[in-house]
Amino acid sequence: MVPWVRTMGQKLKQRLRLDVGREICRQYPLFCFLLLCLSAASLLLNRYIHILMIFWSFVAGVVTFYCSLGPDSLLPNIFFTIKYKPKLGLQELFPQGHSCAVCGKVKCKRHRPSLLLENYQPWLDLKISSKVDASLSEVLELVLENFVYPWYRDVTDDESFVDELRITLRFFASVLIRRIHKVDIPSIITKKLLKAAMKHIEVIVKARQKVKNTEFLQQAALEEYGPELHVALRSRRDELHYLRKLTELLFPYILPPKATDCRSLTLLIREILSGSVFLPSLDFLADPDTVNHLLIIFIDDSPPEKATEPASPLVPFLQKFAEPRNKKPSVLKLELKQIREQQDLLFRFMNFLKQEGAVHVLQFCLTVVFQTTFKRCRITNTQFKIEQR
Repeated sequence: MVPWVRTMGQKLKQRLRLDVGREICRQYPLFCFLLLCLSAASLLLNRYIHILMIFWSFVAGVVTFYCSLGPDSLLPNIFFTIKYKPKLGLQELFPQGHSCAVCGKVKCKRHRPSLLLENYQPWLDLKISSKVDASLSEVLELVLENFVYPWYRDVTDDESFVDELRITLRFFASVLIRRIHKVDIPSIITKKLLKAAMKHIEVIVKARQKVKNTEFLQQAALEEYGPELHVALRSRRDELHYLRKLTELLFPYILPPKATDCRSLTLLIREILSGSVFLPSLDFLADPDTVNHLLIIFIDDSPPEKATEPASPLVPFLQKFAEPRNKKPSVLKLELKQIREQQDLLFRFMNFLKQEGAVHVLQFCLTVVFQTTFKRCRITNTQFKIEQR
């Protein structure tokens, strides 16, 4: 009988939204006290309700004014709120974010976007310490050895596919580092992490009051979250499925342009990132020892130890990792000389470069080749005339 009554009480509590009322009273204690006093006076002194309506009108005006201008209020707003959006820097994977090379407008829809090397090579001008680069290369090599080579070596010994995968991983890591540099870490800590931490502490305190044995504290905390429990915390399978969907949403921002058209490549990168990178990283960050260690580092004011070794030199980001291992010439690859000599291939190549906004690069190459050939012809003709004389 007791569990049934408890269940009915929880359902009634959810329908009446008592938690919302409790949060409102906790956030605005003085206003709630005045409102309670005014309600009691209206019930006891109902003969003078026409006089009390003046105070009720004043309270209604204050609430309406506050709700219409306070975007962070627990009460619903009746007007749209205007939020300040900080100006973000130009992102790498969006050519329209840069000014047009023809008219100079930022978002030009009239002219084709020009070629931007940052969109295809985000590792340009990105240098890190050689030791950090070697460690990161070792981690990515372990990922390839454990999740790519075991089945790929049974198919073929050609390294062309793995070389393309190396370039894609380098592209992803470069874009990720560039975007991390643009993140406002203090605002994330103050606006998101602290709120989530305080909410979690409050849930743990409530769960600890309900159970006496600490072995059941985790289950009590999950029940205390109720419908607000994140979908990734329901089971290990749901967590992996959530990371897969999250990785797919990140593909347009971290992969090269038009790389998402290849379904097999996106599925492979999704499984590698979600199951081999993100999931172990979250397990490591969720470890209590790791959390305590990070808090100690964050709170500790003692200066760091002096370095005993000299600083390692700066090297291009993952350059050695992305070097091609395949030494065999590809049959499907055509040299620029072969494309230039055949008109049909040159026409198709120019149409492709028009879509990519890189026709001027081909025009530059053809102009250089034409000028070089023309100068050689003039020198040959001059030498021939001198020999005749």
